Amino acid sequence: MSKINMTNVREEIKETIRVLSEEVGQRFAGTEGEWNGTEYILQRLSDLGIETERQVYPFMGWEPKGTPQLKFLSPISRELKTAYLLFSGSTSSEGIKGKLTYHGIKGLIPGVYDMPCYNVLSEEGDILAQVVVNSGGDPIALLNPRAKFPIPAVVMSYEDHLHVQELLNEGHEIEVFVKVEGNIKECKSANIISHPYKAKNTARKRKVIVCAHSDTTLNTPGAYDNGSGIAGIVEVARRLSSGSFDFPFDVDVIAFSNEEVGFIGADYYVNDLKEKGTLDEVAAVINLDQISAGDKIWSWVGPEDFRQKVIESFREAGAYDSKDFEVDVDTPKAGADEWMFHLEGIPTALLMFWRLPDYHRPTDTMEKIEYDKVELIIETVFNLLKKIE
Repeated sequence: MSKINMTNVREEIKETIRVLSEEVGQRFAGTEGEWNGTEYILQRLSDLGIETERQVYPFMGWEPKGTPQLKFLSPISRELKTAYLLFSGSTSSEGIKGKLTYHGIKGLIPGVYDMPCYNVLSEEGDILAQVVVNSGGDPIALLNPRAKFPIPAVVMSYEDHLHVQELLNEGHEIEVFVKVEGNIKECKSANIISHPYKAKNTARKRKVIVCAHSDTTLNTPGAYDNGSGIAGIVEVARRLSSGSFDFPFDVDVIAFSNEEVGFIGADYYVNDLKEKGTLDEVAAVINLDQISAGDKIWSWVGPEDFRQKVIESFREAGAYDSKDFEVDVDTPKAGADEWMFHLEGIPTALLMFWRLPDYHRPTDTMEKIEYDKVELIIETVFNLLKKIE
């Protein structure tokens, strides 16, 4: 399988997504599925004849227990749809009751994914729990942006949020019941690091990283997010290994684990390079996340001169000629793995299609994949690599 005919590229992309989303399935941090996903990626790259290694690391994971519950007790009685806020604290096994009051906004990705938030208060005014709103619709598992403060918390729908606002505006006091349980646990995971391209001129040690995250959140097979990104980097690695390029830098292709729980794999990798004194060898990072569906390319890039290179790369790939989607090349944001490199002053680009409605849901399945979009992003990667000096 070391040489793949170009006519079979789409089938190879499809096979990578199929195995990850259907055979492996959910790949939530610290689970057997998450580990199986990284092992498959390791084997996939190794089968291409590419030098590949595991970077195994320990981390503090989180394991949900049971099913979260959220109920109106008064002025109406109704059970609400809910989902986990990952790394939440736990209520007692009996749950808690309290008064629901509006608190403010939690910024999961500030300015991009802002979540209205409510406190559940005791009679004395103490915070017993919180309820956060998925501003994108129905409740889905979302990351607790303040996990160091493990207040018990659940996610509710935007529709229910509007209902709560209506009740509060009418002067009603709202009593709710909340139950959520989860455990912090010691876990291990692995970044999968491959070296498909070595520069011919080794006088100056430099490398560009092309990456994607391998994990999913809870309760999703993750074909779009992010089986598509992994399929993209596998194809990038295969083409790089052909030896037909002449870049003045090495290219490492990396599958970072546990992006969905706070960029843990990328964080470990960046700090490992810092401790070794080799982070300055990283010339740029190109991250592929959610590259298979949506009506907009939303690319987060910095600094400005690198942003212009990305714009030119999209233009050369024909992205601006499409009538099926728009292109927005924006500034860096704290929403994906490349952010950890951006914080260190390294040029970064997130290449992303925004957004499949099935994002973070059980319906994120491979029949929703639009392969022409995956292939366009892959072409853009190579256009961009040619512009990096």
